[in-house]
Amino acid sequence: MLNYNLHFSALSKNIRLQLPEKFLKRLDEQFRNQSSELKESFSLPPATSIRIHPNKLKSYSAEKIPWSEFGFYLKERPLFTIDPLLHAGCYYVQEASSMFMEQVFTQLFSENEKIIVLDLCAAPGGKSTHIASLLNSKSVLVSNEIIQSRIPVLKENIIKQGTGNIMITNSDAKNFGALNEVFDCIVLDAPCSGEGLFRKDKRAISEWSEENAHHCSIRQKRILDDVLPCLRQNGLLIYSTCTFNPEENEMQLKWLKESFGFTGVRLKIDRDWNIDEWNEDDLYAYRFLPNKLKGEGFFLSVMRKTESNNFSETVYDSKTDYANLPKKYSQAFFQNAVLINENENIYEWKKKIFLLNTAQIELLKIIGSDIKIIYAGIELGEIKQNQEIPSEALALFDRVNISNFNTVSLTTEQALSFLRKDAFNISRIEKGWLLAQYENHPLGWLKSLGNRMNNYFPTEWRIRNY
Repeated sequence: MLNYNLHFSALSKNIRLQLPEKFLKRLDEQFRNQSSELKESFSLPPATSIRIHPNKLKSYSAEKIPWSEFGFYLKERPLFTIDPLLHAGCYYVQEASSMFMEQVFTQLFSENEKIIVLDLCAAPGGKSTHIASLLNSKSVLVSNEIIQSRIPVLKENIIKQGTGNIMITNSDAKNFGALNEVFDCIVLDAPCSGEGLFRKDKRAISEWSEENAHHCSIRQKRILDDVLPCLRQNGLLIYSTCTFNPEENEMQLKWLKESFGFTGVRLKIDRDWNIDEWNEDDLYAYRFLPNKLKGEGFFLSVMRKTESNNFSETVYDSKTDYANLPKKYSQAFFQNAVLINENENIYEWKKKIFLLNTAQIELLKIIGSDIKIIYAGIELGEIKQNQEIPSEALALFDRVNISNFNTVSLTTEQALSFLRKDAFNISRIEKGWLLAQYENHPLGWLKSLGNRMNNYFPTEWRIRNY
């Protein structure tokens, strides 16, 4: 469990923010009777919340987030960086309102349904790791980030969560739009003016203006126009923002209906959740207001695509490099390293060994060369000089076959030393790979050479400032 004896941030005191006058005036016009309470909520400290990994932490004792089965509020904010369980992927620090995404998947898709999902603007990975945890092993989530500099943190967070039904890509929306009706669901957590995060992000306040908010709405339309062709007929679009601005929210839904024939999809919500439901012209949206619930400002709507694209085949088929598609791999070390489901196989791909499911293989055949694939499935390791080298992703995979490896249990100080990638010494007679664990949760690999230990924790992930 989280070690609350570490250190806490001083977030318990009220905060006073200098908010733009034009923003405050619009809140008065938009929310009328509750605008005073909403404005006052900006002076309250934001809630701290986490979502636990149900395959890694079986239980947790804290106040539940009502719309998320595995979401919890914390009383105070610890220094997460020095909790080894964070690095083991046992939980993810995620804003509570955004966990409402869970309701879309639990209400609108069946548990055993194979679905192909695109999360278009995925970094840093909170929604992607959440969605992946809700999908079965037959499904696949394409977790895309348009901005290349944000890819490393997205990849790190996805690997730490250890769910194998993901692909990570780095591509513009228009490249996905050239795929003809491939996805059952598109998630667009759209770039926005960030009004809902003002009390957590002062930079969003300094960058806010009516002009910038308008530019955000134009950019959102461009992204939607580019990407929607890859959503199949009757597929679902989940559109969300972290702003209150109607031009970026409700008006976009009306534009989608008028321009593309999308229809609204209503979700069931409990009255006690205190979520504002907006309904107009058979369109539905869910607004999270920090004066009414424990969470930041958030907006979400689900819409269904009713019309077909009226153009033929995926344009990428001719560009697929079939010679470099994954090839099945059968050597015992990696075959025995994981618990493999019926629809999965182990493959050699890009000179490394991966666990991939059938849906991922099918997507790799379709996508071709214009969408940059960063990662897929679970990277199990590689072969160097006829020696198997297990990967960090294998250690953190939620179906790693722990019984197949020698393990070593670390104390808190040893775990932090491991995570700093310090030189490591543990008395060990036998040589070979050791799965380093903290409270029975894998952290990564050590290799015993008899007289010393090599620490294989990824250098780019190491704790630097503690």
